[in-house]
Amino acid sequence: MFNPYEEIGSCFPFHQRVVLLNVLRIVRSQLKKKNISVVDVYSNYIEMCKEYGIESVYKGNILEALKLIELAGFIELKGGVWITKLDLGPYTVDEWIEAICQSSEFDTFKK
Repeated sequence: MFNPYEEIGSCFPFHQRVVLLNVLRIVRSQLKKKNISVVDVYSNYIEMCKEYGIESVYKGNILEALKLIELAGFIELKGGVWITKLDLGPYTVDEWIEAICQSSEFDTFKK
């Protein structure tokens, strides 16, 4: 079974983890479960990159990162427009966020 606390850093490069972090933050902010727009993920990613002084590598095309996250089995994309399913295993959204942010690369995000 996948353990995000032990394996997230080895599965995804930094910017894919930033994208996944944005998906998780959107999910956490939703009052009820609903589909997530790829456009929302992209705009949140760009905003986060600006806020933390990170160079965005997915300029105009975040779908590439989302498809790789989908291949790993954590999300399901529909038509390249919506994230319709999130599979976190037995872990909560907050546990996944914590697992991603435990890396020293994310020290800036913790402040």
